[in-house]
Amino acid sequence: MIRTLWVCRLSGPASGILTLALALAACGAAPQAPPSLSTVESGRTPRERAHAFLRVALGGPAEERAPAALLWGLSACEADSPASAVTAFTLARPRDGAAFLAAARLEAALERSKASAPLWQRAARAPWLPEAVAVRLLLKGAEAIARQGDSAGARELLPAIELVDEAERWRWWGVRALLGQREREEACRAVAREAPERFSAVCQGESLATWTRDFREADWARQAQAWLRARRSAEALEAAGRAGRAGAEVGARAALALRRPEQALALLGSTSSAPAHLLKAEAHRQRAWRAGEDERARIFPQVIAAADAALRSAGRDQSLGTEARLLQAEAFFELGHCERGLALLAASDAALPRWEWVRRRGLFLFRGDPALATASEGVLSAGTQRGQRLAAYWLARRAARQGNREPLERLATSGFPDLPALWAAADLRLAGVAVQLEEQGPAAAAPPSWASPLLAWGRTADVVLGWRAELERAPRNTPEWLGWVELATPASPDTIPLLLRGEPRLLTGPWQGLPRPLLSRYLPLLWRDEVERAAAAADVPPWVLAALVRQESAWNPQARSPAGAVGLAQLLPATARELIRARRYPKVWGRQLHEPAVNLTLGAQLLADWRRRFAGSWTAALACYNGGERRVRVAWERAGGREGPEFVEGIEMPETWDYVHRVVLFAEGYRLVYWPERGGYPWTSSR
Repeated sequence: MIRTLWVCRLSGPASGILTLALALAACGAAPQAPPSLSTVESGRTPRERAHAFLRVALGGPAEERAPAALLWGLSACEADSPASAVTAFTLARPRDGAAFLAAARLEAALERSKASAPLWQRAARAPWLPEAVAVRLLLKGAEAIARQGDSAGARELLPAIELVDEAERWRWWGVRALLGQREREEACRAVAREAPERFSAVCQGESLATWTRDFREADWARQAQAWLRARRSAEALEAAGRAGRAGAEVGARAALALRRPEQALALLGSTSSAPAHLLKAEAHRQRAWRAGEDERARIFPQVIAAADAALRSAGRDQSLGTEARLLQAEAFFELGHCERGLALLAASDAALPRWEWVRRRGLFLFRGDPALATASEGVLSAGTQRGQRLAAYWLARRAARQGNREPLERLATSGFPDLPALWAAADLRLAGVAVQLEEQGPAAAAPPSWASPLLAWGRTADVVLGWRAELERAPRNTPEWLGWVELATPASPDTIPLLLRGEPRLLTGPWQGLPRPLLSRYLPLLWRDEVERAAAAADVPPWVLAALVRQESAWNPQARSPAGAVGLAQLLPATARELIRARRYPKVWGRQLHEPAVNLTLGAQLLADWRRRFAGSWTAALACYNGGERRVRVAWERAGGREGPEFVEGIEMPETWDYVHRVVLFAEGYRLVYWPERGGYPWTSSR
């Protein structure tokens, strides 16, 4: 009778599917027809739905039993009956995204219901759970049980630390800190050394300094490495300073992250390991770029020498060797040695963060050199699509000077209005890059088969959660992401990176033939009226202002940068106050920078002011908006004060160079989607 009552109420641990089946008769009169999903009523409570789905899972049509068991488990989780959910999911045996969904809902139900240690253990041993998820469940259970005061149960649940993902090991120590005084001391000492950024979360009320008093140099070195992993470079540098020679290399890395090359060199001193030589080369590189042009010619040879020492000491460490060759390639380019730079670039690794920048500099500096035409195919075709197209542009321009205009024509008719194509079109005296968009939206990919019964029951949020987890484990670029976005309808800024995973051509091109609705989701236009009014008042094309906002804040009016810039156009308050005073706008605007109309008006005026200072050049105005005038002015004067590739590619600030490329592409996209009748790049005015 007790077991029969449990089946009806779904409130205690299950003793097996057979027991459940035998007990069904006691829950009420037998149904007139075999149970099926079509007979389950949607208006019931989660507990009642769970019971109805249970009937189908045990006695319904064979093809409905597994979906019904999954729905039973999800409903049982909603009813805070995790024991029933464990039984249901064992019967359903979910896979892929459905398994992630079941695990997530089960974990939440176990926490809400303050489940016992044996139930957490039983849930974690479920055969359908992936191993990593089972370990996470054990860790979460141990934490929950420890907070309930059951130290013995928490010890039983806590998995071996070697099984826990490295990023989550501080949680393991957090559980240990709850098990007793001896374990707490052990945990605080370990976290102070291995994850100091988490110390206050694990050892609440304790001072980190208390637990570092007896640190030896090796402990300080490990703490410095932990701070660096957490991207807390200042703390890493301080800890490394206490580590003596053991902290020299990690301290140098921290100093370089803080752009303090002289301090990095001082820390390394006479250290002669291969990594130390590589760090010295990077320090000299930073010094060179901070120096004037004449001084660079003296410092870049030091980069080459230090990188050469790293290569001699590297032995079989290929990753260190590729980094050293990249540093040498950059130095040789800046010293005017094209062939040496190209050879070293080819011997490096295109996956390194600075590889694209070095290639871009080499292509620009030697755009007219015959060696460029015979460069390694890897140098010209590796890396990002933008880098490849820039290489194609410089080669095409060289070919055009020799009478062959076909490479320029290929770029200009590529259906992708990025700067290389726009420059090619300008060289050919064409009116921009033609792009024809499809008017119909893309056919959205259907959710996976396991999602169908859930969607039929209105469980869209469950499908969104499980399907995303499934897609995250699939290849990065898959059209199914477009279907997920269509189903999930996330907020606009969250949509953008997911659209790229579903349609990489949004980023890499070509746009020719893309659905207009898809491009409009990638380039949303919020506050269109405010954009157009602000743009017209400043004589700025509205598509340029829209592109700037898309890059600056992704249309978030509450955005705030680490530097304090606020609002849609990311204005610094001090800059905004100067504009308000100079233009005699209402003083109250200084306190209303999060208001779209105010922010857009000031941003458009600032962009227009920069343009006037640079002979009407929009690319120069965009560069100044991002990087300030001083270094942009240097590139502008080197390029003879003219708009075009010599100016943009001569910008020596990687972030600003990237910013100009992105905003120009976005601007052309906004014009195509929202103002298709207006003239393309180089834009003249808003009218």
